[in-house]
Amino acid sequence: MTDEAVSAQPRPSGGLTENRSRAQSGRAAANNTAAMLAARIFAAVLGLLGTTLIARMLPAVEWGYFSFVFGLLGMLAIITDLGVGRAVIGKLVHGDPTEAAEIATSFIVLRTVLGLVGYAMAIGYVVVLRCPAPVVAATALAGLVVVIATPSHALTILFQSTMRLTLVAAAESLARCVQLALTVAAVLWAPTLLLVVVPAIAYEVVAVTVKIIAVARGLGGPIPARRIELSWWSPMLREALPLSIGLALIIMLQKVGLLLLGHFDSFESVGFFAVGMKFSDLLDTAAVAVVGPLTTLLIALWPDDPLRFRRFFRQANAALIVLGLTALVAFWPVAGQVVGLLFGTNFVAAADASRIQVVGGLLGALAHLGLVALMATGRNNVIPWIAAAALGVNLALAWPLIARMSYEGAVIAGLAAQVVLLAAVWLAVLATVRMRRLLPVTTLLAVTGVAVAVIAAATAIQHRWGPPWILISAMAGLIYLLIAGSIMRRTEGLTIRSLRGPKTDDTVADRSSGDHRGGRPGDSARLRTGADREH
Repeated sequence: MTDEAVSAQPRPSGGLTENRSRAQSGRAAANNTAAMLAARIFAAVLGLLGTTLIARMLPAVEWGYFSFVFGLLGMLAIITDLGVGRAVIGKLVHGDPTEAAEIATSFIVLRTVLGLVGYAMAIGYVVVLRCPAPVVAATALAGLVVVIATPSHALTILFQSTMRLTLVAAAESLARCVQLALTVAAVLWAPTLLLVVVPAIAYEVVAVTVKIIAVARGLGGPIPARRIELSWWSPMLREALPLSIGLALIIMLQKVGLLLLGHFDSFESVGFFAVGMKFSDLLDTAAVAVVGPLTTLLIALWPDDPLRFRRFFRQANAALIVLGLTALVAFWPVAGQVVGLLFGTNFVAAADASRIQVVGGLLGALAHLGLVALMATGRNNVIPWIAAAALGVNLALAWPLIARMSYEGAVIAGLAAQVVLLAAVWLAVLATVRMRRLLPVTTLLAVTGVAVAVIAAATAIQHRWGPPWILISAMAGLIYLLIAGSIMRRTEGLTIRSLRGPKTDDTVADRSSGDHRGGRPGDSARLRTGADREH
């Protein structure tokens, strides 16, 4: 153990109470979500700018190579993640703080090993399948991203376990600025496939360096021990096994269209498919920002406080739905102009597919949130079955549709799979938690209806009068957000203040009531507000 961990042993309850109280705090979750959401959107916008520069400067085939390589590396999360991080959060939140340092070190080392294994598998994949030489070379270089990012994410989990993600947000924003600057330099100096890969490696180097310094100074949760206890690996992997299988299948679900197109169609179609993925990734970015802090919060609340579990899960769903629909409303009427501006006129044909992929991204974001609820309630065992069903739908539809419609067929198959995934996840959550008003059904129907109406009106105006696309996009998004915000305020009592909650007495540990499960008389009046009110 570290010296700090040893010195803390005589008084473990103080550190445990502080960390657990922070993990159970709605205010801390809201603050962390806001910081991560702002940073992820900022990083995603800079990343999109860098990607559009690369797409414009590389030949179409090389852009296809680039998209294929990073799609393949994205699938390596099947190996490099294994769902262990989510299991570790539970141990750090609920476990003995004197063991936290050993768990942290073991987890970081495990992730490092998994990153190296993933790198070897990526090289093996492109070599065995005899991919073009530029793809093999780019994979060998870009694979370093996986080697660095895998242990870097382990450090993020340490920050997440104690709701201290603000520094992670700053690190990622700084790293993205460096990446964009290097991307601009690369495309201006020598826009070749291998050179434009280097900025992605620089991003990971900058981010992990900031995290290492912060963790070493005690700013990010438990300070890792100097001794490596490999005995922690077995319980980590055993607990995470069902989740690992489920997440592996979900990652395959998200990326399989890209790989199928690369093998059964053409790398040009991979490039068209990747255009839409860049926009749907923005929704995934928002989902990750919301789900990260919420994961810690839901794990900390279940099963001791089901009312607040319901409240935060319901409100997170409502917020994520409105956030995603706002992006869809702003994008749908002007998709052709946006794609042409960012990626060039050669890719305007991908506009319709991009619209569908954004819808699929929203459904996937909501499914991600539901998977976190299943994991927090200990229902990891159902996740593989749900993911397998959705992946089966994707594969069953993708092959015939790709043969007939190329990349558009892959997009349609992916959307159908996301519908199946979300429906199955929500049914599993309802069957597990068994509480009324768990999902914001009324709010969902209302805000979706408004979104359809605003999209139809904005699209008609765009086709009839052709005003500047930025004006249509901004006005449609703003009008929708104002109306949807009003609906959420009336149906969910959802405002910024209600999301943050009171500054004090916001944790299970701080409440004086000893019996508060299931809404019994010990519940305070504060617990029966907002989404917890029964109408």
